[in-house]
Amino acid sequence: MQPSQLGPYTIVNRLGRGGMGAVFEATDPAGQHVAVKVLAAHLADDAGLRKRFDAEIETLKSLRHPAIVQLLAFGEEDDQPYFAMELVPGQSLDQLLRAGRRFTWRETVSVALAVTRALKVAHDHGVVHRDLKPANLLVADGADADLGARVKLADFGIAKLFGGAAHTAHGNVVGTAEYMAPEQAAGGPVDHRVDLYALGLVMFAMLAGRPPFSGGQAAEVIRKQQVEPAPRVSTLAADVPAEVDLLIDRLLSKDPAGRPPNALALGRLLTAIETLHPTDHEPSPGPLTELPLPTPVPGRRVDLFAPTSAGTARADLVVKGDAADDRTHAATGAIAGNTTKPIDADAITGAGGSRAAATVVERAPRSRFTTVAELDRAASEQAARSRAAEQRWQAIAALITLALLATGGYLLLKPPTVDELFARIEAAQTAAAAGGDLRDALPDIERFIDRFPDDPRAGQVRTLARSLALDALEKRSRRRPLGGKTPSPLERDYRAAMEREPDSPSACRDALEALIAVHHATAGKPMPTARPADDPTLWLDLARRQIDRLGPLAAREQTEDARKIAELFRQAAALASEAAKTVGGQQETLVARRRALLESIVDLYSTRPHAAAAVAEAKELLAQ
Repeated sequence: MQPSQLGPYTIVNRLGRGGMGAVFEATDPAGQHVAVKVLAAHLADDAGLRKRFDAEIETLKSLRHPAIVQLLAFGEEDDQPYFAMELVPGQSLDQLLRAGRRFTWRETVSVALAVTRALKVAHDHGVVHRDLKPANLLVADGADADLGARVKLADFGIAKLFGGAAHTAHGNVVGTAEYMAPEQAAGGPVDHRVDLYALGLVMFAMLAGRPPFSGGQAAEVIRKQQVEPAPRVSTLAADVPAEVDLLIDRLLSKDPAGRPPNALALGRLLTAIETLHPTDHEPSPGPLTELPLPTPVPGRRVDLFAPTSAGTARADLVVKGDAADDRTHAATGAIAGNTTKPIDADAITGAGGSRAAATVVERAPRSRFTTVAELDRAASEQAARSRAAEQRWQAIAALITLALLATGGYLLLKPPTVDELFARIEAAQTAAAAGGDLRDALPDIERFIDRFPDDPRAGQVRTLARSLALDALEKRSRRRPLGGKTPSPLERDYRAAMEREPDSPSACRDALEALIAVHHATAGKPMPTARPADDPTLWLDLARRQIDRLGPLAAREQTEDARKIAELFRQAAALASEAAKTVGGQQETLVARRRALLESIVDLYSTRPHAAAAVAEAKELLAQ
């Protein structure tokens, strides 16, 4: 069932659903829209899935980058964990590709550069994404000409830490077959280079409209990833520069050592490609193996990783040469008046799969001076401030503890009166109405019933206690039975009835009403001292509560079903009338279409009691 509220977030609608849970659009108290990911309620007790969900939260905590979907908050509602992320209005790259969108090589490089910078942040924090694919790249709506400025990397649900234990046992395959590195497909150890391979697959798909490897079965795709060389993207997409073609081929190396060594090196290669092709209107200077680069200019800083419109950081690089001749010629890609030299092809393709990227640029010298004493003094000052704050809080905590002990001792020596207990229960009810948890008052409720059973207000308190017991039982019923315990017949029938709600609220309500009719006579009287799960009357009351809740849903379902069935019968009658006017093959086609419509009524609505008459009518028409 879709929740209506999770912590401070009001659920608006469901954005998607997977095996572990769902993602909802929600609003916070300020009215801002966010995306809330929720672990499915029936999986909340699964330690392995809970650990994976918590690990995704811990991963997102450490990652801060404009091209990564940001974590906003996290929490737990009735033992159901969730976390809130920024909501990206737009579509995924996968949706764009499926809609027929094709990308230019420049758009592809722009997106790849943005993703590379995001991966560098993740890898620097020891996080491998392991599921980089178009479906996990969100493209925000907007008119920004730079597509990369609108891309955000999402879903770190199967990320793993360098050197840490994976979330699955060694030998298991985690990821998506079409976008999986060979070593990942083999179920072996992986490192950050699996993300670079996946990015190569994404770039290939953006240019060619499909990934390089596909097949009818995941096992077939995995085999291709491991043993078949990828085709060159230039054979499937026109106007792809040789540099881009070579780089994608290198990213798709089966041997991780043949790929760029890390995201920083890949970012430099992509930036060099952008620099070699200033605009789409200027002719390409030629393949990378023949293209001259500007001679470096002393002291002139070419900031290949400077902040862009997306706010990403770049690493400073220096170019040597004559600063007065810093004018770019489109026809040659060289700076006027400078001696040019070709780029070594191995700088892109890699000699033996191990050479670094470009040798035409070098790191800028940095003017910094920091002494160890300064670092030690700053660390010492910070530690001193932390110790002073800790000592203050320890003193405050000690005072609070003493006050609590004194207050607790006083309360133990002087039990609360009946009026005091009732006042506390009423205060808890007021707090619960404002968003608090009424379960906090359960000890006072039990104490009141135990100590003052004859008080005129005891009936009101007992009703409150039963309502809490119903809430606890409903929460328990949404989970699987723990420890392999066999449920009672009443509990089993209740669970079976509730399983029908997603398919038909009406059928669920009818099953609950039948449950009450069957078990009412044998339920006996309420058992105030028993656990909620052992009290048959409590299960019956829970069934009645669900029937009241399902009433509007069932009515809406029956109205919608009646409208759909009437439309199907109308179409079937029209086909029958048209068939009566025709002969030969056309008549047979019309009769077959009419029969398919009637059979769909039988197939779709035979399990819904309110549609029994329509199903019977459809069967009768089929028999004619």
